[in-house]
Amino acid sequence: MKLSFSTLLFAFALAFAPHTLAQKPRPERFVEPPRVAAQEGVPPERRASADPRAVVTVCLESGDIVVRGWDRPEVRARLAEEGGLRLLTPNVTPAPRVEVLVTANRQIEPTPGSCGSNERLEVTVPRGATVEVQSRSGQVEVADVAEVRVRALSGDVDVRRVSQSVEVNCLSGDVSVEDSSGPVRVTTTSGDVEARNVRSLSGADYFEAKSASGDLTLEGVSHRQVRGNVVSGSVLYTGALARGGSYTFSTISGEVTMELPPDSSFSLHAKVVASGDIDTDFPVKMGTGIPNGSVPAPPAGPGMPVPAPAPAPVIVVVPEPGKPGKAVKIHREPTQAHLDGTVGTGDAVVNLSSFSGSLHLRKR
Repeated sequence: MKLSFSTLLFAFALAFAPHTLAQKPRPERFVEPPRVAAQEGVPPERRASADPRAVVTVCLESGDIVVRGWDRPEVRARLAEEGGLRLLTPNVTPAPRVEVLVTANRQIEPTPGSCGSNERLEVTVPRGATVEVQSRSGQVEVADVAEVRVRALSGDVDVRRVSQSVEVNCLSGDVSVEDSSGPVRVTTTSGDVEARNVRSLSGADYFEAKSASGDLTLEGVSHRQVRGNVVSGSVLYTGALARGGSYTFSTISGEVTMELPPDSSFSLHAKVVASGDIDTDFPVKMGTGIPNGSVPAPPAGPGMPVPAPAPAPVIVVVPEPGKPGKAVKIHREPTQAHLDGTVGTGDAVVNLSSFSGSLHLRKR
């Protein structure tokens, strides 16, 4: 029997078909895609799904760190130059914690807890995240997140638009905090501290800033508890006083200046220990209490300085002839320039002190 050409072609194709086509298909299963290595010379980028309130930690041995908040439930990290980059997360999706790890060599896998180096590390996190940054050498910028905690050894720190709390510890570098809310604590050993438009979220929130060597500038701080301490440098506070607030500013060597609205109301406790003046643009109603060892200031009015007396001279006591013993030098403690009183009805409390430097109360 003769076969048609089409029949022969069909039989030929069936004979050479793969055997697997006749088998029953296996159930589909998920396989994690392989990690794509960074191309030669191309800076890497990593992404990880994250909880909107995730804690994101970053550590860099050398290089600048820039952290920004965005509206995505995701952490994205980028390097400015070639290197190793890893986002370490627990086996939970979305991740409640993300650790950003960096190495200078892309061939070396970053290990947990390590600090690498790169020219610049950029990290984008959810706006509700808490960001913890460690930097040993480089600038740090953090903006548009919920909470921030920074520890820096050398480099300036710039914090902006943080919604819940700020804590910065810096060994050498200037610190700036702007347009932020919640409790604020800033400490720098060598550098200036600037804070502008910083608000409290509750009556228990505090603002505290310290610098061993540098100036402290505060403008528009609405917290009810404000403290500023400088060892070598000056303090400038500009803005209104909160009703029931407490403001304490001190310096060892430098001046303290408060620029306040004309209708400010506060009780004042001002003291200069060694040298300097106390001058005020506000009429101060004097109190009656005079601390021991201090000299009361004369009635103070607008533009009337209260000079600090010079330190007392050294008194030398010489033993009487024929009696044993040597001459004894007795140093009397220097008297203080001191001003206690009330401006208006005393709605807030202002404490100012300087060892060597003047204290100023100005009307804005």
